[in-house]
Amino acid sequence: MASYPLPSHLDGDARRLNLQHQAFRLILNEKLLLTPVVPADFSGRVLDIGTGTGLWAAEFAASHPAASAVVGVDLFQPDLPSPPSPPLPNLSFHILDIESNNWQPPFLQEEESFDIIHGRMVLFHMRDPLALLRKCFALLKPGGYLEFQEMEHPYRTDDDLKDSPTVRFSRLRLEAASKCGFDRSIAGRLAELLCEAGFELDDDGTCNECGVHDYKFPIGSWMEELRMKLVGEKYLECLRLGMVGFSKRVMMEGLGWTEEQVIKACEEVREDLGKGRVYAPVRVAVARKPSVAAAAVTG
Repeated sequence: MASYPLPSHLDGDARRLNLQHQAFRLILNEKLLLTPVVPADFSGRVLDIGTGTGLWAAEFAASHPAASAVVGVDLFQPDLPSPPSPPLPNLSFHILDIESNNWQPPFLQEEESFDIIHGRMVLFHMRDPLALLRKCFALLKPGGYLEFQEMEHPYRTDDDLKDSPTVRFSRLRLEAASKCGFDRSIAGRLAELLCEAGFELDDDGTCNECGVHDYKFPIGSWMEELRMKLVGEKYLECLRLGMVGFSKRVMMEGLGWTEEQVIKACEEVREDLGKGRVYAPVRVAVARKPSVAAAAVTG
Protein backbone atom coordinates (compact mmCIF):
# COMPACT_ATOMS: atom_id res chain seq x y z
CA MET A 1 0.00 0.00 0.00
CA ALA A 2 1.26 3.45 -0.88
CA SER A 3 2.21 5.83 1.90
CA TYR A 4 0.16 8.78 0.62
CA PRO A 5 -1.19 10.31 3.85
CA LEU A 6 -4.34 12.04 2.57
CA PRO A 7 -7.79 10.81 1.58
CA SER A 8 -8.33 10.34 -2.16
CA HIS A 9 -11.04 11.78 -4.36
CA LEU A 10 -12.73 8.40 -3.88
CA ASP A 11 -13.10 9.25 -0.20
CA GLY A 12 -15.06 12.43 -0.98
CA ASP A 13 -12.03 14.68 -1.39
CA ALA A 14 -12.72 15.56 -5.02
CA ARG A 15 -14.31 18.94 -4.30
CA ARG A 16 -11.29 20.06 -2.29
CA LEU A 17 -8.90 18.95 -5.03
CA ASN A 18 -10.91 20.79 -7.68
CA LEU A 19 -10.99 23.97 -5.58
CA GLN A 20 -7.24 23.66 -5.09
CA HIS A 21 -6.79 23.42 -8.87
CA GLN A 22 -8.91 26.54 -9.38
CA ALA A 23 -6.88 28.43 -6.78
CA PHE A 24 -3.61 27.51 -8.51
CA ARG A 25 -5.03 28.61 -11.87
CA LEU A 26 -5.93 31.97 -10.36
CA ILE A 27 -2.60 32.54 -8.66
CA LEU A 28 -0.77 31.68 -11.90
CA ASN A 29 -2.94 34.13 -13.89
CA GLU A 30 -4.92 31.29 -15.48
CA LYS A 31 -1.78 29.55 -16.72
CA LEU A 32 -1.47 25.80 -16.42
CA LEU A 33 2.33 26.01 -16.49
CA LEU A 34 5.05 28.56 -15.96
CA THR A 35 7.33 26.39 -18.11
CA PRO A 36 8.53 28.52 -21.05
CA VAL A 37 7.97 27.90 -24.74
CA VAL A 38 4.82 25.78 -24.80
CA PRO A 39 3.14 26.95 -28.03
CA ALA A 40 -0.48 26.25 -28.88
CA ASP A 41 0.68 23.75 -31.51
CA PHE A 42 2.91 21.88 -29.04
CA SER A 43 3.06 18.27 -30.20
CA GLY A 44 5.11 16.59 -27.48
CA ARG A 45 4.30 14.23 -24.61
CA VAL A 46 3.32 15.40 -21.12
CA LEU A 47 3.22 13.51 -17.82
CA ASP A 48 1.08 14.75 -14.91
CA ILE A 49 2.26 13.12 -11.68
CA GLY A 50 -0.33 12.87 -8.90
CA THR A 51 -3.12 13.88 -11.26
CA GLY A 52 -5.86 13.78 -8.58
CA THR A 53 -9.24 14.35 -10.23
CA GLY A 54 -7.48 14.82 -13.58
CA LEU A 55 -8.50 18.45 -14.12
CA TRP A 56 -5.02 19.76 -14.90
CA ALA A 57 -4.29 17.01 -17.41
CA ALA A 58 -7.69 17.36 -19.08
CA GLU A 59 -7.35 21.13 -19.41
CA PHE A 60 -3.84 20.84 -20.83
CA ALA A 61 -4.94 18.21 -23.36
CA ALA A 62 -7.92 20.33 -24.42
CA SER A 63 -5.84 23.49 -24.83
CA HIS A 64 -3.05 21.65 -26.72
CA PRO A 65 -4.90 19.31 -29.09
CA ALA A 66 -1.73 18.68 -31.11
CA ALA A 67 0.02 17.18 -28.06
CA SER A 68 0.68 13.56 -28.90
CA ALA A 69 -0.06 12.37 -25.34
CA VAL A 70 -1.06 13.83 -21.99
CA VAL A 71 -0.70 11.08 -19.39
CA GLY A 72 -2.03 11.45 -15.84
CA VAL A 73 -0.94 9.02 -13.13
CA ASP A 74 -2.10 8.54 -9.55
CA LEU A 75 -3.04 5.86 -7.04
CA PHE A 76 -6.62 5.81 -8.34
CA GLN A 77 -8.41 6.50 -11.58
CA PRO A 78 -9.52 10.15 -11.63
CA ASP A 79 -13.12 11.28 -11.44
CA LEU A 80 -13.29 14.31 -13.74
CA PRO A 81 -16.09 16.69 -12.68
CA SER A 82 -17.01 17.30 -16.35
CA PRO A 83 -15.52 14.60 -18.59
CA PRO A 84 -14.76 15.99 -22.06
CA SER A 85 -17.26 15.05 -24.74
CA PRO A 86 -16.22 13.65 -27.09
CA PRO A 87 -13.27 12.12 -25.21
CA LEU A 88 -9.91 13.72 -25.90
CA PRO A 89 -7.83 11.31 -28.00
CA ASN A 90 -4.55 12.55 -26.53
CA LEU A 91 -5.59 12.18 -22.86
CA SER A 92 -5.15 9.04 -20.77
CA PHE A 93 -5.08 8.17 -17.08
CA HIS A 94 -3.31 5.28 -15.40
CA ILE A 95 -2.86 3.89 -11.91
CA LEU A 96 0.69 4.19 -10.59
CA ASP A 97 2.18 4.32 -7.11
CA ILE A 98 4.85 6.94 -7.72
CA GLU A 99 6.76 5.85 -4.61
CA SER A 100 7.12 2.28 -5.85
CA ASN A 101 10.16 0.98 -7.70
CA ASN A 102 7.97 -0.30 -10.54
CA TRP A 103 8.13 2.47 -13.11
CA GLN A 104 8.08 0.22 -16.17
CA PRO A 105 4.41 0.18 -17.25
CA PRO A 106 3.97 0.51 -21.03
CA PHE A 107 2.15 3.85 -20.83
CA LEU A 108 5.38 5.49 -19.64
CA GLN A 109 7.19 4.02 -22.67
CA GLU A 110 10.97 4.20 -22.52
CA GLU A 111 13.30 6.63 -20.81
CA GLU A 112 13.62 10.10 -22.33
CA SER A 113 10.08 9.91 -23.74
CA PHE A 114 8.43 13.02 -22.22
CA ASP A 115 8.84 16.69 -23.10
CA ILE A 116 7.18 18.09 -19.96
CA ILE A 117 6.52 16.62 -16.52
CA HIS A 118 4.19 18.43 -14.12
CA GLY A 119 3.41 17.81 -10.47
CA ARG A 120 1.46 19.77 -7.88
CA MET A 121 1.56 19.18 -4.13
CA VAL A 122 3.43 15.92 -4.76
CA LEU A 123 6.88 16.23 -3.16
CA PHE A 124 5.07 17.60 -0.09
CA HIS A 125 3.80 14.03 0.49
CA MET A 126 6.87 12.02 -0.53
CA ARG A 127 9.21 10.18 1.83
CA ASP A 128 11.97 10.18 -0.80
CA PRO A 129 11.40 13.21 -3.04
CA LEU A 130 14.88 13.04 -4.54
CA ALA A 131 14.19 9.52 -5.83
CA LEU A 132 11.08 10.81 -7.60
CA LEU A 133 12.97 13.72 -9.14
CA ARG A 134 15.60 11.31 -10.46
CA LYS A 135 12.88 9.14 -12.03
CA CYS A 136 11.47 12.26 -13.68
CA PHE A 137 14.93 13.15 -14.94
CA ALA A 138 15.22 9.74 -16.59
CA LEU A 139 11.80 10.05 -18.26
CA LEU A 140 12.42 13.52 -19.72
CA LYS A 141 13.94 14.09 -23.12
CA PRO A 142 17.12 16.19 -23.13
CA GLY A 143 16.00 19.81 -23.08
CA GLY A 144 12.64 18.86 -21.57
CA TYR A 145 11.09 20.68 -18.62
CA LEU A 146 9.99 19.68 -15.15
CA GLU A 147 7.62 21.87 -13.14
CA PHE A 148 6.60 21.25 -9.53
CA GLN A 149 4.20 23.44 -7.58
CA GLU A 150 4.61 22.91 -3.84
CA MET A 151 3.17 24.41 -0.66
CA GLU A 152 5.22 24.96 2.49
CA HIS A 153 4.44 24.59 6.19
CA PRO A 154 4.12 26.17 8.64
CA TYR A 155 1.70 28.89 7.63
CA ARG A 156 2.92 32.47 7.92
CA THR A 157 1.25 35.72 8.86
CA ASP A 158 1.66 39.37 7.95
CA ASP A 159 0.36 40.51 11.34
CA ASP A 160 0.85 39.66 15.00
CA LEU A 161 -1.23 36.47 15.07
CA LYS A 162 1.79 34.19 15.17
CA ASP A 163 0.15 31.97 17.79
CA SER A 164 -3.32 31.88 16.28
CA PRO A 165 -4.92 28.41 16.23
CA THR A 166 -4.41 28.20 12.45
CA VAL A 167 -0.69 29.01 12.52
CA ARG A 168 -0.08 26.94 15.65
CA PHE A 169 -1.81 23.87 14.21
CA SER A 170 0.20 24.15 10.98
CA ARG A 171 3.38 23.97 13.07
CA LEU A 172 2.06 20.86 14.80
CA ARG A 173 1.22 19.28 11.46
CA LEU A 174 4.74 20.07 10.24
CA GLU A 175 6.17 18.30 13.30
CA ALA A 176 3.81 15.34 12.95
CA ALA A 177 4.49 14.92 9.23
CA SER A 178 8.23 15.06 9.86
CA LYS A 179 7.94 12.20 12.35
CA CYS A 180 6.06 10.24 9.68
CA GLY A 181 8.84 10.83 7.16
CA PHE A 182 7.29 13.69 5.16
CA ASP A 183 9.00 17.07 4.72
CA ARG A 184 6.24 19.70 4.60
CA SER A 185 8.86 22.45 4.31
CA ILE A 186 10.33 20.96 1.15
CA ALA A 187 9.37 23.93 -1.04
CA GLY A 188 12.28 25.83 0.45
CA ARG A 189 14.70 23.13 -0.78
CA LEU A 190 13.30 22.65 -4.27
CA ALA A 191 16.14 24.35 -6.13
CA GLU A 192 18.74 22.35 -4.20
CA LEU A 193 16.97 19.03 -4.82
CA LEU A 194 16.46 19.71 -8.52
CA CYS A 195 20.14 20.46 -9.00
CA GLU A 196 21.07 17.31 -7.06
CA ALA A 197 18.84 15.29 -9.39
CA GLY A 198 20.70 16.70 -12.40
CA PHE A 199 18.38 19.47 -13.56
CA GLU A 200 19.41 22.94 -14.70
CA LEU A 201 18.18 26.18 -13.16
CA ASP A 202 19.26 29.70 -14.02
CA ASP A 203 22.55 30.51 -12.34
CA ASP A 204 21.07 33.43 -10.42
CA GLY A 205 18.00 31.44 -9.33
CA THR A 206 15.68 33.92 -11.02
CA CYS A 207 12.66 33.13 -13.14
CA ASN A 208 14.05 34.13 -16.55
CA GLU A 209 13.54 30.59 -17.81
CA CYS A 210 14.35 28.02 -15.15
CA GLY A 211 14.13 28.88 -11.49
CA VAL A 212 11.67 29.44 -8.67
CA HIS A 213 8.60 31.63 -8.38
CA ASP A 214 7.26 32.38 -4.89
CA TYR A 215 3.62 33.12 -4.06
CA LYS A 216 1.35 33.59 -1.07
CA PHE A 217 -1.81 31.51 -0.80
CA PRO A 218 -3.98 33.69 1.47
CA ILE A 219 -6.39 31.97 3.82
CA GLY A 220 -9.53 34.05 3.39
CA SER A 221 -10.23 37.21 1.42
CA TRP A 222 -7.91 39.63 3.24
CA MET A 223 -5.75 40.60 0.26
CA GLU A 224 -6.81 43.71 -1.67
CA GLU A 225 -6.50 42.45 -5.25
CA LEU A 226 -9.71 40.77 -6.44
CA ARG A 227 -7.84 37.83 -7.97
CA MET A 228 -6.08 37.15 -4.66
CA LYS A 229 -9.34 37.51 -2.74
CA LEU A 230 -10.74 34.72 -4.90
CA VAL A 231 -7.63 32.61 -4.30
CA GLY A 232 -8.05 33.11 -0.57
CA GLU A 233 -11.74 32.23 -0.62
CA LYS A 234 -11.09 29.02 -2.52
CA TYR A 235 -8.17 28.00 -0.32
CA LEU A 236 -10.20 28.77 2.81
CA GLU A 237 -12.90 26.43 1.56
CA CYS A 238 -10.24 23.79 0.76
CA LEU A 239 -9.07 23.90 4.36
CA ARG A 240 -12.58 23.74 5.78
CA LEU A 241 -13.37 20.73 3.63
CA GLY A 242 -10.12 18.87 4.18
CA MET A 243 -8.86 19.84 7.63
CA VAL A 244 -9.72 16.55 9.35
CA GLY A 245 -8.87 14.38 6.35
CA PHE A 246 -5.37 15.70 5.80
CA SER A 247 -4.59 16.00 9.51
CA LYS A 248 -5.87 12.77 11.01
CA ARG A 249 -3.32 10.23 9.84
CA VAL A 250 -0.18 12.30 10.39
CA MET A 251 -1.33 13.61 13.79
CA MET A 252 -2.28 10.16 15.03
CA GLU A 253 0.82 8.40 13.71
CA GLY A 254 3.31 11.23 14.21
CA LEU A 255 2.21 12.69 17.55
CA GLY A 256 0.18 9.84 19.00
CA TRP A 257 -3.04 11.84 19.09
CA THR A 258 -6.41 10.12 19.29
CA GLU A 259 -8.98 10.67 16.57
CA GLU A 260 -11.05 12.67 19.06
CA GLN A 261 -8.10 14.98 19.75
CA VAL A 262 -7.60 15.59 16.04
CA ILE A 263 -11.27 16.36 15.45
CA LYS A 264 -11.41 18.74 18.43
CA ALA A 265 -8.28 20.61 17.27
CA CYS A 266 -9.64 20.85 13.72
CA GLU A 267 -12.90 22.30 15.01
CA GLU A 268 -10.92 25.01 16.82
CA VAL A 269 -8.97 25.75 13.65
CA ARG A 270 -12.13 25.87 11.51
CA GLU A 271 -13.50 28.60 13.78
CA ASP A 272 -10.26 30.56 13.39
CA LEU A 273 -9.81 30.13 9.63
CA GLY A 274 -9.96 33.39 7.71
CA LYS A 275 -9.04 35.58 10.68
CA GLY A 276 -5.97 37.74 10.31
CA ARG A 277 -3.51 37.92 7.41
CA VAL A 278 -2.48 34.27 7.36
CA TYR A 279 -1.13 32.57 4.23
CA ALA A 280 0.59 29.44 2.99
CA PRO A 281 3.88 29.97 1.12
CA VAL A 282 3.86 28.36 -2.33
CA ARG A 283 6.88 27.82 -4.57
CA VAL A 284 6.74 26.90 -8.24
CA ALA A 285 10.02 25.49 -9.56
CA VAL A 286 10.78 25.16 -13.26
CA ALA A 287 13.84 23.12 -14.23
CA ARG A 288 15.29 21.77 -17.44
CA LYS A 289 17.07 18.54 -18.29
CA PRO A 290 20.37 19.54 -19.89
CA SER A 291 20.92 19.03 -23.59
CA VAL A 292 23.84 19.80 -25.87
CA ALA A 293 21.98 22.65 -27.52
CA ALA A 294 20.03 23.64 -24.39
CA ALA A 295 16.93 23.21 -26.53
CA ALA A 296 13.50 24.51 -25.62
CA VAL A 297 10.57 22.13 -25.27
CA THR A 298 10.45 20.00 -28.37
CA GLY A 299 7.40 19.88 -30.56
